[in-house]
Amino acid sequence: MPLISLEQARVQVRVEADYPSEQLQPYIDGAAAWAEAYLNRAVFESEQELTAAREGYAEAVANAVAKRRDAEEAAAGIEDPDERAAALRLAEVVYREERALAERCIHGIVVNDGIRTGMRLLVGHLFSNRETVVVGAQVAEVPVGAASFLRPYRRVMMP
Repeated sequence: MPLISLEQARVQVRVEADYPSEQLQPYIDGAAAWAEAYLNRAVFESEQELTAAREGYAEAVANAVAKRRDAEEAAAGIEDPDERAAALRLAEVVYREERALAERCIHGIVVNDGIRTGMRLLVGHLFSNRETVVVGAQVAEVPVGAASFLRPYRRVMMP
């Protein structure tokens, strides 16, 4: 089950049940992705999904290590030192990205009313503001917007 249903999105943006799902689904997906990125953690529909993701942590890290090792071995066969260095940098980037995804699951959270509300506000924002610019209108951020609902659950990562 998705974190926000199509019906919840339709209610949020005040459209009829026959409004095309293919026009709303990208906003639902975008809101979920934005919320997870803002929270710095994965969001799960149930405790069972969170538990399963956490149980897969060791395997995910082992896969990341194996990918890095394979890339390093492939880089060793590259004669040009600049190309070899680039391949090694890429191997490290891939490893860090895979590791970060695994970490997001370890610090995952089960969706709650605050997170769902923030995500619904994001769906409404994306639906109402379909372009990157607004011409001829004054715009102001709503004081209690999506970030206000998501902030209490945010895992702030320091460098």
